[in-house]
Amino acid sequence: MTGAPDHHDATSTSRQAQEPVRYPTNHLLGIVDTREQATALVSALESGGFLESEIDCRSGAQEADAVHASPGRGGLAGVLLRLAERMGAADEELETKHRYEQAMRDNRFVVAVATPTDERKDRAIQILRAHGAYTVTYFGKHTLEYVVPPGKR
Repeated sequence: MTGAPDHHDATSTSRQAQEPVRYPTNHLLGIVDTREQATALVSALESGGFLESEIDCRSGAQEADAVHASPGRGGLAGVLLRLAERMGAADEELETKHRYEQAMRDNRFVVAVATPTDERKDRAIQILRAHGAYTVTYFGKHTLEYVVPPGKR
């Protein structure tokens, strides 16, 4: 989930044709239920020192379809993930991907924040929690960290 849609009103924008959804390395992702929450969260992130280009907010079936169509990874890892998904062999990464995809399909808002340092990650976690984000996950290069685990608020 990368890109920089105009998220000031927390609406998703059409992705350019053929732009694949990539694994969000060094990003935090969280879900909020309403447009108002998403707008407030994005504003708080910007006020909290995050650049507009570091924040992405997506919602809707079209965005969910784009996530579904991509394994998120390139090369051999991407091929293996597609194969595992087709065979029904879900792993933690695929299950997490499906949670965010379903949230967008259900017209909830997925907010992604680039967090290249531990300090930025900690600041983003504070802001996400303060604005009611749930199912908050940090996507490291080789790990997933559930900051607010699925099903917890």
